[in-house]
Amino acid sequence: MSEIFEKVKAHVGIAEAVAAFGIQLNSRDKGLCPFHKEKTPSFSIDRKNNIFTCFGCGETGDVIAFASKMREVEPLEGAKLLADMFHVDIGDCANRVSIKEYLKQCMRDVGQTDYFAKRGLTAATVKKFCLGYDVKRHAIVLPYSSELRYYQTRSVIDKKFYKPTTEEAGAEPLFNRRALWGSSKDPIFIVESPLCALSIMQCGGIAVSLCGVNGANKLVKEVKAKKPSAPLVLCLDNDEAGQKASAALEDDLKRAKVAYIVFNVAADKKDPNELLMANPQALTASVAAAKRAVRKVYARGVASIAASDLQEAQIEPPEWLIPEVLPQGLAILCASSKVGKSWMAMQMCLAISRGKEFLNYETKVSGCLYLALEDGVFRLKDRLNKVLGGGKAPANFYLSVKADALDGSLIKQLDEEFEEHPDIKLIVIDTLQKVRGVAKKNEIAYATDYRELGGLKEYADKRKICIFLIHHLRKMADENDVFNMISGSNGIMGVCDTIFIIYKKKRQDDNAVLFMTGRDIRQQDIVVHFDETRYQWEIIGTAEEEEKKRKKREYENNPLVKTVKELVKNPPYSWHGSATDMMKAVFDITGKPYAGSSTGLGKELMDLETQLYYDGIDHTSKRSGSSRTHYFSKRKEYAPHYQGTIFQNDD
Repeated sequence: MSEIFEKVKAHVGIAEAVAAFGIQLNSRDKGLCPFHKEKTPSFSIDRKNNIFTCFGCGETGDVIAFASKMREVEPLEGAKLLADMFHVDIGDCANRVSIKEYLKQCMRDVGQTDYFAKRGLTAATVKKFCLGYDVKRHAIVLPYSSELRYYQTRSVIDKKFYKPTTEEAGAEPLFNRRALWGSSKDPIFIVESPLCALSIMQCGGIAVSLCGVNGANKLVKEVKAKKPSAPLVLCLDNDEAGQKASAALEDDLKRAKVAYIVFNVAADKKDPNELLMANPQALTASVAAAKRAVRKVYARGVASIAASDLQEAQIEPPEWLIPEVLPQGLAILCASSKVGKSWMAMQMCLAISRGKEFLNYETKVSGCLYLALEDGVFRLKDRLNKVLGGGKAPANFYLSVKADALDGSLIKQLDEEFEEHPDIKLIVIDTLQKVRGVAKKNEIAYATDYRELGGLKEYADKRKICIFLIHHLRKMADENDVFNMISGSNGIMGVCDTIFIIYKKKRQDDNAVLFMTGRDIRQQDIVVHFDETRYQWEIIGTAEEEEKKRKKREYENNPLVKTVKELVKNPPYSWHGSATDMMKAVFDITGKPYAGSSTGLGKELMDLETQLYYDGIDHTSKRSGSSRTHYFSKRKEYAPHYQGTIFQNDD
């Protein structure tokens, strides 16, 4: 078979093959990779060595590997295809049997061996997994998948293994590799040999074989590129090599943040196939027990878990993009139109993508995707440059002005972004309304809101990211609870994990209050200000602190307070008089008439009594007939030469 490959590679250049498949290359022999979606060329060819390489997805190989991957066929068929396309005479070599044809013949001859039955495998398992028998080699044949592209044989006489060369069949994959991303939510058993994988699948499990402990690196590479659809169950052989490999694999899976447990499926036997031969019922029970163990650690659906088991369960806490403020999940920022919520979202993304502080809060450096769906490219660029203030944008901050609706292909588009930028941990959708779908017939607003946002929350939880929605407030104010002002039904706040609101009592106010609440954060309110010269939101302080400052300023600037302080400023550090006398004093000291009536002044003095006390001034009043006299005196500790005398005059 090697003579076919050598002849084709000698006559077909990688540049010609790439062009024949319609891939355009630039003057530097670079182009868009045909094996994964990308916008920036990462595919290139090396004419001298007749190979291709993609620095995006990692695919590489010679001209035959390229044709095989383009047509998704085995290397021999790829070589024949190129020979036909470029008129390469391969003579009788074209009649060589392909891997698929060889395996089909072995499947027909499987009845000539009882090896599988001796290993405990049923006829149904043999048929389902396309097992075969090579009569000439006296060997069982194990295809790695139903696609019949790769296989291994094992002699029933001397137990020797045979696998096709890389040139013949490409790089060796994992046995039953596609099971890692199947539709089933059942756990995936990871074993060493294909026979062990077949044994577990016969007993009700889903299994993938490493085909030897060295295959652990392949598994890690696969799960790093794409997370498995369910937790893994590590059940390698119960020998020293197997346990050592299992421990190393655990470390790699932890770093890759892949869900897994370790479970001894084989009990006191060396591996699952030995347990199948000894006691099929025991292996079936062991597989079921492993599934229950996974359910206890990674509960799914409405499956219950004992409280005692929950206490012991190893459950990863949510990741934080902004510790104690923004965790993974679904978040929403609401504000009135033109308050500056898009500026805040842009500022937050830039801070997180660089690991810089945002409103005095630390951030965890992460990739960010900003969908500015109400902007054009020019406005988006202008805002970006203004927020950066002349700085350089981080490489892990991605932007777009287009996205489909929730009932369209939005989720698919996000998946494609993750394929190209797997570092993304934050997706900002500005605004929510731009991705809303069409309400279903007879569906109330609450149900629509909960269904649509629930889908986004499920996606965020699955990806372990934060989806951050930008939304509007309704015009009707509710100062008792600003969260009631979110436009739409209560379903929006109900489904979101974290809610932020920027609120101004008056549009012309310099400062705003940023209200924060959520499932995983403590409720807090901070006063923020948008600096229109720097295009940055900045924190002024907590709402409580600012309210204290406001009240203090209001007290200090009160004409009555200023007047009283001036009246008791000098010895005898006291004064008394009627409300009318005080009104005259206000005018004499401040130069402005008191705005209210004498009755109102008396009430205001009573309201100020406590604040005056803590400011070192005592206030009392006495009524005599229809008149009331007010007495003010500076307390001893506040008067340097206290006279201790209070003069009384008629009102």
